[in-house]
Amino acid sequence: MKEQLFDELINSMADCKKCMSLEKKNGRNCSLINIYQNNKFCKNIPSIWTDWFNRLDSKIMIIGQDWGPYNDMKKLNISYMESPTKDNWKSLIEQERSTTKKMLEYYIKESSNGKYNLDKIFITNAIMCARYGDNYRGDNINLKKSTINCQEFLLKQIEIVKPRVILTLGYYPLLSLSKIFQFDIDKTLSSTIIKYPEIKINDFVIIPLYHPVAQVKKTTQLDQYKRIWKYIDNGEETVLCNKYHKRR
Repeated sequence: MKEQLFDELINSMADCKKCMSLEKKNGRNCSLINIYQNNKFCKNIPSIWTDWFNRLDSKIMIIGQDWGPYNDMKKLNISYMESPTKDNWKSLIEQERSTTKKMLEYYIKESSNGKYNLDKIFITNAIMCARYGDNYRGDNINLKKSTINCQEFLLKQIEIVKPRVILTLGYYPLLSLSKIFQFDIDKTLSSTIIKYPEIKINDFVIIPLYHPVAQVKKTTQLDQYKRIWKYIDNGEETVLCNKYHKRR
């Protein structure tokens, strides 16, 4: 059932054109590439981070900012399709040595005492299309506009997966959820984490995180990750001491 719903979601994303002709105020081209118009490409392995259809029952969802450049995604897909097997997929994952992936894996393993790793987690983004070129920097993408444009697709993923815990990496994924579920956040990520370290929504909890490579102490980062496991290990809801201010 989940597989069918997710398949329908990908088909609906293929029809979206909201971010295909975006510009910033200075005239910079911030258009994105809709990877969902090619079903085989986006369904197999959209990114080094995830194989969606094998993770639809995950208890944890990580929401990053965006997939990054299309060229990197295309190279990965070509490498995978040369031998579309689980072993090849694992080999490709192991070849990915970015600091972001290394640190995120570290925080998940360290905070769970080695019980969890990224293989067990559904990973997605606030912005679902890909960037042009080879640049990961934020100057070739309209972060706020594209984040807002993708809200309906992010909500649908949450409804399909039904995670117990959602982890947001950085400000824009949290901004997206704040608009979807109508709760307040501060103007900066750091102040939001201090005021609202856990945000309870319906039957799941949002734990806002710094980006794994942000210039924040490891101990400070780990304090947030450690909040995950009382919702996963116990299998029960925990009453939160930190409330959020829902908009009226």
